[in-house]
Amino acid sequence: GIAGGWGGTRVTSAFVGKFADPSGATDTRAQFYTSGQSLQIVDIGQFTNGYAIKKFSNRTIPDGPSASGVPDFVDTDFPMFRLADAKLMLAEAFVRGGSGTDATTATQHLNDVIRRAYNGSTSYDHSTLSAGSSSDLSDLLDERARELYWEGHRRTDLIRYGQFSNGSYMWPWKGNVPGGAAVPSFRNLFPIPSTDLSANPTLKQNTGY
Repeated sequence: GIAGGWGGTRVTSAFVGKFADPSGATDTRAQFYTSGQSLQIVDIGQFTNGYAIKKFSNRTIPDGPSASGVPDFVDTDFPMFRLADAKLMLAEAFVRGGSGTDATTATQHLNDVIRRAYNGSTSYDHSTLSAGSSSDLSDLLDERARELYWEGHRRTDLIRYGQFSNGSYMWPWKGNVPGGAAVPSFRNLFPIPSTDLSANPTLKQNTGY
């Protein structure tokens, strides 16, 4: 619905592997464009390396061209707050020891998200969550990946789980290495922009930059 597009962002095979069926036939969130694309990213500069994502549309609702009248300007709304995110927050808070809910309620909120993704089916329901369960925490992190990708959550999720910079979780091209590599922990923080440092001499650059 627009005059052109940008061939750049794809996903790694590690993310595709989060879905039992990447075709989207079961989990409807598996919105991969695979025609002419390879699963593995061998050359980052090649757009055909890695699956592309079609989670968001450039079209308006109902299906129509950009309301701006300019073909290159899209009307994609960026989700800032979502009910599914709040439900997953509650489930994670319970597993981490929060006292504001119980196992039945927390599990129900998690399964609300899963059932919507599987068109109402209860066949994929998660078993009852347990406080302090490391396996349940891992499942919740994966569920957040499937539910919230391309919405700006993954980096902070991995930092919260202690998996962003160290070697406990690898993905292709982590640390700019094809097979993945740990990076220094100072990368958990972004650097302060040089323009801000120049404008405010009392600021101190974050360690490592």
